[in-house]
Amino acid sequence: MTLLLFILGKEEIPLTNKYTSTFTKATMCVVYILFILGAIIGGVLVVCSAVWDTKLGLQIDTGMFIAYAAYLGTPTAVAIGFYAWKSKAENLLKIKAGNEGKEHDPLMDTLANMGGNI
Repeated sequence: MTLLLFILGKEEIPLTNKYTSTFTKATMCVVYILFILGAIIGGVLVVCSAVWDTKLGLQIDTGMFIAYAAYLGTPTAVAIGFYAWKSKAENLLKIKAGNEGKEHDPLMDTLANMGGNI
C-alpha cells in the first residue's frame, strides 16, 4: 500500500539504508556470478563437445565430465561444510544463552567439547 501511495505521489518513502555494502559482500557477489556463469557455459560446452564427438563417430571424452563435476562439486562441498560448521556454532550459542542461570548441565559440556577437530 505504501508503494502505491508513493507512486501516486501522496506519500514519501523515507530513504533509510538498512543494507550496508562491504568489500566481502561485493566479492562474494562477484564469485557467485562467476560460478553461475561458469556452470552454465561449462555445461553448454560439455554437452556440445559430447554431441560433436558422437556426430564424428569418436569416443566421448570422459575427462571433460570429470572436470565439470569437480568444478561444480568442490564449491558445493565446501559451502555445505561451512554451513554445517556455522549452524553448529550458532546453535551452541543459542543453547548456552538459553541455559544461563541454570545449574550445571552435562549436555552443555558435551556440546562444548564438540570442537571442529575431525
